Amino acid sequence: MANAPVADSGPKKASAQDDKAASVDALVDRESKKGACDDGHKAALEKLLADAEANMSKSGMQLVAKRVVALGTAAKSIELAVSGKGTEVHVLAYGVRDVSLDVLVGTAAATTLRSPFQRSATSGPLSIELPKIGMVDELQTDSRQVTIKPGQPIVAKVSGQGCAALVAFLKP
Repeated sequence: MANAPVADSGPKKASAQDDKAASVDALVDRESKKGACDDGHKAALEKLLADAEANMSKSGMQLVAKRVVALGTAAKSIELAVSGKGTEVHVLAYGVRDVSLDVLVGTAAATTLRSPFQRSATSGPLSIELPKIGMVDELQTDSRQVTIKPGQPIVAKVSGQGCAALVAFLKP
């Protein structure tokens, strides 16, 4: 009988996780259909971007761009103007559901690597607090590291569902 409460807590926890996952799925579906971010979700992603900017600037990286974008059935193309003398650009994308990233230099696909900063750009774990849902502990991520000519613009193509955060840094 002493083990009964322990046995009961497992299914309740799994049920709470299932409820959270269903709530996140519903949020992502609404955002995808509407083509716009939920205000609370957007604010949480902007907070994540601010943390990444502050943390990466400590290591000497220069911010190129940061924004929250609503994703749907088609990939979003975002042109990023890169100023500075550096040639190594790191583009990172974060979302609560699958997110995919491609980088073009001009109109051609760039030769890229995964950025070593994909999981370490922020000062803490990759998580956000969503109103009415709670903490989402494991964000989905994708990244690219690309070498460009100084000042050359790049295009980030982001695909997925719901809202995603996109941030790019230049290594001086």
